[in-house]
Amino acid sequence: MNGPARALRLARLFVDYKRRKTAGLKPPIRLWVESSSHCNFRCAMCLNKDMKGEQKGHMSFELFTKIVDEAKCFANDIYLHHRGEPFLNPKLFDMIRYAREAGLRTRFHTNGSLIDGSRAQALLDARPNLVSVSIDGFDKDVYERIRAGGAYGTTVENVLGLLELRRERGQTQPYVVVEKIDFKKPDPGETAEKIEALTRRFMDAGLDELIKKEEYVWAAESAPEPDGTLTYSCCTFPWYAMVVCWDGTVTPCPQDFWAHLKMGDAGQASLRAIWDGAAYRDLRRRLVSDIGSLALCRKCDRLRRKRVGGIPLQYLVTFLADQLLGYGRLRKWIGTFERN
Repeated sequence: MNGPARALRLARLFVDYKRRKTAGLKPPIRLWVESSSHCNFRCAMCLNKDMKGEQKGHMSFELFTKIVDEAKCFANDIYLHHRGEPFLNPKLFDMIRYAREAGLRTRFHTNGSLIDGSRAQALLDARPNLVSVSIDGFDKDVYERIRAGGAYGTTVENVLGLLELRRERGQTQPYVVVEKIDFKKPDPGETAEKIEALTRRFMDAGLDELIKKEEYVWAAESAPEPDGTLTYSCCTFPWYAMVVCWDGTVTPCPQDFWAHLKMGDAGQASLRAIWDGAAYRDLRRRLVSDIGSLALCRKCDRLRRKRVGGIPLQYLVTFLADQLLGYGRLRKWIGTFERN
């Protein structure tokens, strides 16, 4: 799908959102499809380590192809991650290829620990549009305290190896990003000098972008009220995006870690039917006029962030760039403009 067509689709969704329509909406343009909820790390800030065995699994390729066959008619892109590590699903590369061949832009997030030589080759063969790697700790001791189960040296070398292999093969995709959380209470072992040194090492190796993200709290009914002034202007997620967990459970937002807000089952019903179903309609209605009745949503820290048109300002430029120009192009232009 070309840029003008994506822009028109985005505009139609925005009109539905601004009118606060609760039914008969245009279908979502973005999907989170959880390739796996298993993870080989036990990160300090992540709830995955608290999941029970029966809550973890890999999405079957059969369910994935059903989702893609339906979504290719209306979605622009698909995220192949949610609560777990995508590389643990043995069908990950087949999923990437299937989605790409269906015309969907594909991206996923990983802890980077499993991108060894053979997987890096397979990843470049599959050609996702974007891969982002979490490295929360630009120092060995800090990293291994935060990302329990991970080895700093392995992750760093895996990222560098992927970048080197991409350069050797003359590829421009995937667009490779390193993400780093800016914690509210930084570890004293991570100095500005160490952050700058590893950043420079990545950028010199050909990294496309390094993103620093604010620390956030997963939405939960039992969570404390977040700090900051409520700047609520109606959450945008149920008007443009959908999350499908590994077992087919559909939820409205990736902040709903425990999938408490169940909208339907993608294995039993079509995505369009779920999108316009009773659960989604009721959720949109309550978001518009009765946010207080949604304990999970009311405590979401994203409602305390600066927003433009209902979208957190932190993500607005990235979102528009990804939808209209493709991953990274507008952000690279902005970076060039700022340097000049």
